Amino acid sequence: MAQKAPVDAMTTRHILFLVFMHGLGAMILDGAINFGLAVAMYKTTSQPIHLWSFPNTLAGDATVTVIIQQTLTWILDQLSVRSDVKKGVVAPLRMSKNANVVLRWFVGVDSPKFGQKKTVKEFLIFHGQRVLVLILATWVVYWPIAMGILAGLKNNGIGVDTRGVGGDFNNWPLPEIFKGVYGFALGATTPFVSYVQLIYLGETANPDSESELPARVADGENDEAKLTDH
Repeated sequence: MAQKAPVDAMTTRHILFLVFMHGLGAMILDGAINFGLAVAMYKTTSQPIHLWSFPNTLAGDATVTVIIQQTLTWILDQLSVRSDVKKGVVAPLRMSKNANVVLRWFVGVDSPKFGQKKTVKEFLIFHGQRVLVLILATWVVYWPIAMGILAGLKNNGIGVDTRGVGGDFNNWPLPEIFKGVYGFALGATTPFVSYVQLIYLGETANPDSESELPARVADGENDEAKLTDH
């Protein structure tokens, strides 16, 4: 399929794209990956698994999961959306005139060098700030809820150690299920990242543009092209 021109409003295709491909699909994938990691981390451990105490702490695990998963989501999902737009799976979007300041900031339309080549430092600062805000916003919502649920389970003796290790949640497969469900729930934030990228591509009106690449990288590719011409 040919690449589509930017459109001003979301269509049914956009909704299906965000809800199923980059919503439910991302949630299932994230949940499966986190469940697998939890099996490797907790199933055969000889150390107790606690809610708060180190070294195996589900509270700490939940925080680290947010940091890693949201960082990877910001990077990989934007690359995925860029590829889908290039293939014509979905059209990029124009920024709504009534868009709120949060969305405008995430897309970066008001930044001085929007749509232009960035230095390595500018590139890292731009994306680093947005990843940090995404992580903090996600953690504030998800982490307290997860800890409340786990505390309730602990107080009711659900998941208590049955192997003589002495932990709060050494009972297979409770910690594995927790991490899997937690990762699945975090995946619900992926459509927002996809939406941001769709608007970025629509506002720059050129999904193939390398303007988001650091200037040094882009310049290096230009030099290589010149050598090839000769």
